[in-house]
Amino acid sequence: MLRRKDVDMLSGSIMKGLFIVAFPIVVQTVLASMFNMVDMRVLKTFDTDGLAVGSVGVCSTLIGLITNLVIGISTGANAVVARHLGRKDPEDARKAAGTAIWFSALAGLVLTLIGVLGARTFLVWTNCPEKLLSRAVLYFRLYFVGVPILTVHNFNCAIIRSSGNSKRVMSISLTSGAVKVALNYLFVGLFKGGILGVSMATILSWGVAAAMSWWTITKGNSAVKIRLKDVRCEKAELKEVLRIGVPSGLQLGLYSIANVIIVSTVNTFGAEATTGLSIANTFDGIIYNFSHATSLAVLPYVSQNIGAGNIKRATKSVWTGVLLAVILAGGAGALSAIFAPQLSSLLSDDPVVIDYSCQKMIIISSTYFICGIYDIFAAALRGMGRPVVPTVATLLFMCALRFVWVYVIFPLLPTNLTFLYLVWPVGWVLSIILMSCVLFPQIKKLKKYYAEHPVTT
Repeated sequence: MLRRKDVDMLSGSIMKGLFIVAFPIVVQTVLASMFNMVDMRVLKTFDTDGLAVGSVGVCSTLIGLITNLVIGISTGANAVVARHLGRKDPEDARKAAGTAIWFSALAGLVLTLIGVLGARTFLVWTNCPEKLLSRAVLYFRLYFVGVPILTVHNFNCAIIRSSGNSKRVMSISLTSGAVKVALNYLFVGLFKGGILGVSMATILSWGVAAAMSWWTITKGNSAVKIRLKDVRCEKAELKEVLRIGVPSGLQLGLYSIANVIIVSTVNTFGAEATTGLSIANTFDGIIYNFSHATSLAVLPYVSQNIGAGNIKRATKSVWTGVLLAVILAGGAGALSAIFAPQLSSLLSDDPVVIDYSCQKMIIISSTYFICGIYDIFAAALRGMGRPVVPTVATLLFMCALRFVWVYVIFPLLPTNLTFLYLVWPVGWVLSIILMSCVLFPQIKKLKKYYAEHPVTT
C-alpha cells in the first residue's frame, strides 16, 4: 500500500518523482560528506604536528574498497524489494527485507575481522608514508570496529528507499550527522582525543543512525514492515538479492581497487601529495553524491515499473535520470573546479598541499557530468536484471585500464599528476559505450517479453 511519504513510481511525472526521491538523498549524502569534512577540520584545528589529517585521509580509499562490496549489495535489496512492491506483493517484500538485514549483519562482522587484522598490511601495500603509518593504522582499526553497525544501517536505508521514502533516510542522516559533529568537538576539541576521538564520534553516530532506521522498518511508517523474527535467511530471496547486489558490490569494490592504484602512485610523491589527494577526495566525494543519489532514485523506479510490466515508463525513467544527473553533477562539479583553491584552503594552509589538491579537483570535478551518465546506465541495467554488465565495464575501464595507465601511459609524463587523473573521465566514457551496447537491446527484449506476457495484478 502506498503511504503518504512514499512516491508513486508507477504513475505521474517521472522528473518530479525522481527529484523528490533524489533530492533528499543528495542532501543526505552531501551533508554526510560535509560531516566527514568536519572530522578533517577539527583535526586540523586541534592537531599539534599537522599529520592527523593525512593519517585519516590516507585510509579513505582503502576503507571504501573493503566496505563498498557489502554496501553495494544493499542495492540488490533495494531492487528486489522494489520489484515486489511493484507487483503488489508485500509478503515477499518483507521476506526479502528480512533476508537482506540478516546478510548485512553477517557480512559486517566478516568485514570487521578483515579490517582490524589487515590494517597495517593494507596500508603498507598502498605506500602509506612512514610518518603517517602508525596513526593511520589506529584509525583504520577503530573504524572497522563499528562497520557491522554501518552495514546494517545501509541495508535498512535501502529497504526504506525501495518505496521512494528517501526523506526519512535524509532525516536520519541529518540527526546522526549532528550527533557526530557535537561528539567530534567534545572528544577531539575538549578531551583532546585526536584520531581516537574522531573514531568514537563516528561509531556512536552510526549507532544513532542504525537505531533510527531499524525503528522505521519495524515500528515506523514504512511500506515494508518487518519483525525481529523476520530477520532470517530465505534462500530464494537471498539468491535474488545477491544476484543483483553482488555484481553491484563488486563494481564499487573494483572501482575502489582502481582508486587504490592511483593512491599508491600519488603516495610516492610524499606526505604533501598524500594529504592533497585526501583533501581533493573529500570534495570529490561531495560532488559524486549528486550523480550517485540520482542513480539510487532511478534504480527503484526502473525496478518497480519492470515489476509492473511498464517498460515504456521504465525506459523514460532512465533518460529522465540521465538529464537530472547531468544537471546536478555537472553544475556542482563546475563550481568545485572553479573554486578548488578556496575549498582546498579550508583544510590546509600549506600551499604545496593545496596545489596537489587542486590538480585532482579541477580535472575530476569538471567532468563529473560524464560520471552521472555512467551511474544512471549502471543503475538501469541493475533494475532490468543485468547487473553483471556494469561490473564488467568497471573491471575493464575502471580497474584494468588504470593498471595500464599507471604503469604504461603515466611513465611518459611521470611528474604530471593531472595527466594521471585523466584516467577517470576516459574510463567513464568507455564504460558508457560498453553499457549502451547491452542497455538498448535489453529494453527491446523486455518490451517484446511483456507484450507477450502482460502483467496482471
